[in-house]
Amino acid sequence: ESFLQIPFIAKNQIVLFMYSKDIFSMDDLTHKVRGIKNIKSADLFIPKKITFLNEWIELAIEELKKSPTLHLVYQTN
Repeated sequence: ESFLQIPFIAKNQIVLFMYSKDIFSMDDLTHKVRGIKNIKSADLFIPKKITFLNEWIELAIEELKKSPTLHLVYQTN
C-alpha cells in the first residue's frame, strides 16, 4: 500500500518509489526495510517538490476509463 510504482532493478540495487502520509511514517518504513535480513542498506530521499503532469494524468485516466475491467464510482453532491 506504500508503493507509488512497480519496483525495478538498477545496477546492484532494487529501487522502490514509495509514499506515506508524512515524513515520520516514511522514516519508520525505512527503518523497517533496513531491519530485513540480507538488506545491506536503504536510503531515504525526500523530494522538496513533486510536479505531476496534469495533462498526462488526465489522458491516462481517460484511456483507463475505456477498460472493461476497471470499475469507477462517481459521486456528485
